[in-house]
Amino acid sequence: MLLGRLEELSVIYGDVTIFERISADIPEGTVIALVGPNGAGKSTLMERIAGSREPSSGRVRWNGKRPTITYFRQEEASPDLPDDAGDVLAERKKWRLSEEVAYNTASGGERMKLRLSAALAEQSGLVLLDEPTNHLDSEALERLIGQIRGSRSTFIVVSHDRYFVDRVADRIWELDHGTLTEYEGNYTDYRNKKEAARAAQQKHYEQQQKKVARVEEQLAQLSDWSDKAHRESTKKGGMKEYYRMKAKKKDIQVRSKRKRLEAELEKDGVDKPEEDVSVAFDVKGGRRKGMRVFELRDVSKTYGKRELFNNARFTVLSGERLALLGPNGSGKTTLFRMLLGEEPYEGEIWRTEGMTIGVLSQSVLDLPLEKTMEAYFSAATFEQQGKLRTDLANLGFTAEHWTLPLSDLSMGERLKVKLMRFILEGTDVLLLDEPTNHLDLPSREELERTLGTFQGTLLFASHDRYFAEKLAEGILVFGGGTVRKLLMTPAEWEEKQGGTEGVREGKAREEERLRLETERQAVLGKLSFLVPGDPEYVVLDRRFLELTREIRQLEGR
Repeated sequence: MLLGRLEELSVIYGDVTIFERISADIPEGTVIALVGPNGAGKSTLMERIAGSREPSSGRVRWNGKRPTITYFRQEEASPDLPDDAGDVLAERKKWRLSEEVAYNTASGGERMKLRLSAALAEQSGLVLLDEPTNHLDSEALERLIGQIRGSRSTFIVVSHDRYFVDRVADRIWELDHGTLTEYEGNYTDYRNKKEAARAAQQKHYEQQQKKVARVEEQLAQLSDWSDKAHRESTKKGGMKEYYRMKAKKKDIQVRSKRKRLEAELEKDGVDKPEEDVSVAFDVKGGRRKGMRVFELRDVSKTYGKRELFNNARFTVLSGERLALLGPNGSGKTTLFRMLLGEEPYEGEIWRTEGMTIGVLSQSVLDLPLEKTMEAYFSAATFEQQGKLRTDLANLGFTAEHWTLPLSDLSMGERLKVKLMRFILEGTDVLLLDEPTNHLDLPSREELERTLGTFQGTLLFASHDRYFAEKLAEGILVFGGGTVRKLLMTPAEWEEKQGGTEGVREGKAREEERLRLETERQAVLGKLSFLVPGDPEYVVLDRRFLELTREIRQLEGR
């Protein structure tokens, strides 16, 4: 049953079109994830659905009475949070928040929990969540996932957390270049279908280009014959009329064949798919395995009477990639500051000499904001400037960004500017503190690809599980009064926490999931060689959806 529907919705500011004539169903009881690059208009669309602002044209049509709507916006400075209603107090307990916690003195994670507890306590028919996962630790994130999946409300969520979207979404709305496209399934399903469509487009493009080359070769041959006939028709003798008619016939064939080719390309022609681009690091020190970068010897850190950790002992080797795991407030950012010599501590921290350290944080406040990108990235030669501009383009920057002051860039764009600086300087060690918080989904994937080329030492704290799993080869675990280094991935650590029985069950589930995923990838491969409307396409598409449902059931979604 439909809760409502977007009908020909447009938002236009002067000469700027945010989106135009988009339509989509809002099925009752579903969780819809709205995805797209920064600036695509996701928050703008949420405002129109909430009714807080009117569209330029079109409407949101509700099936019957307009539902009650809760609109959880991106971070607010001082929202009006009720603190005495019974539902709100019950929600606070779910989030393990004290009744005395005040918003103005709360941490970033606690503020998010306070706002979420107030929003979910309303139990509205439609809940709009705009970036609800920022600052949430893994425990709070799992609680939010559980509450969404257990709710009878309809949800539309904007989130750059792929793990969260995979766990909660029933369908995806992709908003990009002013249009909205609907996909069944979660984020992984959406990406798989996009990749299958891209593979099909690439195959059709290659077939098209082969045909174009073949026809062009025929046209060239016909043109040669026509030219020869034209030359012969000007010579003396009794064959002039014969060659004149022959040349005319060849000319007609050339025009006819070219016209057919142009008509075919206009009707069924496909563009070449855009290639994934990235940039690569050039680490000055190289990947020197076995060389110590940091070593902690009985290191302790306290704030007043509060002890973050005690007697921490571990070594970070050159080239290692370690994810920092722990709840909000466990000391991950503090450890970074200690490694940089910016925070006092007890014990000893040894640091190698001669290695450059880059810090990529969620605040990015140390850029010269008055400078343009051109001034900030000064290039000595024309060739260096050309390569620099190419690398910046591969990070998503356009020619217009080159002359903008850095203050005009979004937080996500500023993070990529910092990353580009580290690339140019050949940084040896990177400390990343929640680097993905302000990045949209495509930018997160760009960052993963770029960091995948980094040959230096990488320490990072991130609530983005997919980001952590993609990059981490080991972990630093904050808990039990200390910090431990373990040579396992974040997923292996989580599985180990489930106990021996949990591990056995987890392995069995994972084996079945891999079997189903293997079949699903095989189905996708076959689909990429077919076109919609083909009888076999219909059968394979149905099987793809069945496999997707089975995989989601195994994953508890």
